Amino acid sequence: MRAIVRGVNEGRNGLGNIYVWASGDGGEDDDCNCDGYAASMWTISINSAINDGQNAHYDESCSSTLASTFSNGAKDPNTGV
Repeated sequence: MRAIVRGVNEGRNGLGNIYVWASGDGGEDDDCNCDGYAASMWTISINSAINDGQNAHYDESCSSTLASTFSNGAKDPNTGV
């Protein structure tokens, strides 16, 4: 974690790095609030939505998620991403 904090403070010649992290892909039985990187105050956590606006089958519940982006995933794991 020290490397991330250093990058935030000193990266890009002092402007700071921006770290974008996936909110998790463990599925609905997992919780990325327990992921030290996704839940870090030093990262921007992003999840995905499929074309019908629902969460992808692999998305985790996570209060640290700040945004969502489209994915071609589907609710049916057989059709997947």
